[in-house]
Amino acid sequence: MKSEILQKFNDVKLFLFDLEGCIIPKNIVYSDDEIKKLIDDLKSYCKEYKALNVDFGIVTSSYSDIVNKLKSNKICYILNGSLDKVGLVDQLLKEKNLTFDEVFYIGDDLLDIPLLQKCKLSSSPKDGRREVKRVVTFVTNNESGSVIEEILEYIKQSRKK
Repeated sequence: MKSEILQKFNDVKLFLFDLEGCIIPKNIVYSDDEIKKLIDDLKSYCKEYKALNVDFGIVTSSYSDIVNKLKSNKICYILNGSLDKVGLVDQLLKEKNLTFDEVFYIGDDLLDIPLLQKCKLSSSPKDGRREVKRVVTFVTNNESGSVIEEILEYIKQSRKK
């Protein structure tokens, strides 16, 4: 990771992830047991992010069962239900008194491009769409389903300096 990109991680206070295609691989149907495991994993990751003094959230246009279960568990910020992801995030930023310069977002699809372009630091999974990879700050080494840990490591690296 380039040092100028790692430096940008220091300014970020809110880390946001698209759900399908970033946190979980696209087009996979989860059983109830797999959803429970996902929720447990996300709880653990949220604790790690909080320990580094940053907030964690999910931005998705989906109303899926997974999203509803995540919302009911109140693990992290869940922004969903609109194709206008910029609008969803803007509302949260106003509540938290933050700006897009303090936000990291990772997305993989065309719908994510407007939000990716607004954030100071943005990324796409290795298997994200080509059009998305053209507009982000960097592309992860990992594919969808494995990016949370990679981003967490970058945060830790940036805080060591």
